[in-house]
Formats: sequence, C-alpha cells, structure tokens
Amino acid sequence: MGGSLSLALKKYNKEIKVTGVVRSKSSFEEARSLQIVDSILMEEEILDDKDICHSFDLIVFGLPVDLTCEKILSIPDTYRGYMTDLGSTKKEIIQTVNKKFSSTHNYFSSHPMTGSELSGAKNSLAGLYENKLCILTPAEHSSESSRIKIQEFWKVLGSHTIEISETDHDEILAYLSHSPHIISSLMVNWVTENPLVLDYNDQSPIPLYGGGFRDMSRIAGSNPEMWEAIIRTNHNSVKKSLIHFQNKLNELILLLEKEEKMGDQKFWGEYFKKSKISRNKILKISSEEK
Repeated sequence: MGGSLSLALKKYNKEIKVTGVVRSKSSFEEARSLQIVDSILMEEEILDDKDICHSFDLIVFGLPVDLTCEKILSIPDTYRGYMTDLGSTKKEIIQTVNKKFSSTHNYFSSHPMTGSELSGAKNSLAGLYENKLCILTPAEHSSESSRIKIQEFWKVLGSHTIEISETDHDEILAYLSHSPHIISSLMVNWVTENPLVLDYNDQSPIPLYGGGFRDMSRIAGSNPEMWEAIIRTNHNSVKKSLIHFQNKLNELILLLEKEEKMGDQKFWGEYFKKSKISRNKILKISSEEK
C-alpha cells in the first residue's frame, strides 16, 4: 500500500519528495532497488531522532493497526504537519489519537478501500487508488484544515471519499471486508479437509477447481500478519457479523433437510435471483449493466 502510494504521488507530481520508513533491512534493500521513493529511512533512525518528523509536511502510517497506534504515540508533541494512516480498523486508532492529542490537531484517519493479496514493494501499483473509495474518519479534536487537506490528498490521487465514524466504520467493514476474509480462509481450509478433493487434485495435470473457488479463495492468500491485526482490533464487530452469517447459513441447512424442499427449483431460483439483486445493489450495478 505504501509503495503504491509513493508511485501514485509521483504520477500526480514528480516534484513531490517521498521518504519511506521501513522496519527491516530486506525492505530497505527492496525499496532502494525499485527506486519507488526518493529516500529511505530505517525505523530506528526515526526512533533515535524524532526531530526528523518536522521535515515532513504529511506523515502516512502504512502499518498494521497495532503498530500504527504505537507510532502515533511516538509523534513529537511539537509536530504541526498533517497525519493520516491506511488502517483497516478505526476504533483503536481513533482512541489512540484522542489519547495522544487533547486539543486541536491535524490527524485525520484514512482507509483506502483497495489493495491486493500480493504484498511487498515489488507489487506496488501507481494506479491502485484511482477510482477507489477512501473512508475518512475524524478524531475528537481533528482540525477542519486536516479534514480538507486529507480529503484533497486522496482526491488528487483519483480516489472518492466519504466520512464515517470509527464505530460505524468497523461494523460496516466487518460485513464488507473482515468477515468475508475469514469466510474465504475457512473455505480453503474446509476444502483441504476433504481427502477426495486432495486426491483428485494431486492426480490432475492442472489444479482441480472452478472459477467460483478461485474467485472466493483469492483473498485467503493475503498477508497473514496484517489480517491477524485487523481481526484482533475488530473482533467484536466481526463476531457479531459472523453470528448473523451463521444464522443465515443454518436457515439454508434446515431447508435442505426438509424433504419437500430438496430439488425445489422455484425456491432456489428465487433465492439466487434475490442474491443477484442484492449483489447489484451493494456494488451499485445499474440495470443497464446487469
């Protein structure tokens, strides 16, 4: 995400200077060889000299949520630039910002609704944020100028923006992102517990799957460290949404257990028709595109 952000900024304006901060030597070498930023710092350099922050107009935290919270607390109280993050959950981030800043400040949280199951600087894409939605979340004392600046920041990169509170954000994302990731992960583990599937997949000259499995399993290949932090920092909303999902699944299982519903094409036809309508509604697919 951070590498793509740097490329997007350079695409917008080659004069913008981007400094990347990395946590490992391997990331340092990779970023340097790919030349996706103007300069690179190791995390230790920032920790040893916090005054470095004052040379930046904008700080963007592209870290797992728990580490983002750590770094927010380490920002010098004298820093007057703008701050945001790319965090996928917001309650803990906003709580940390509120703890750090007791008066007006320039932190305004962001969640660009884009990404890839592929991680690392080598998979950076300059167009990753174009025509995508970025959710903006204010903290208790976020300044009006930070709202305007962070909104403008994403818009110049081609993103659309909407403002959502941290509580609503985490509940919505539990349904639209976090629980679907768990369901995708559960699905691939569930499939590999069937010895018949594994046996014939081993015998097949190419992988034995259909397009549905490929599409539904794609996100299960994402960064485990990032997703562990996401689920841990939004576990209540995720649990609530999964219980709702479980109830809907149980309803279908009960229908399958009823003999009169077995092979009932009318029921399943109507069910899948409703599902298609629901999908089009969530994805905002117009009748002309259906």
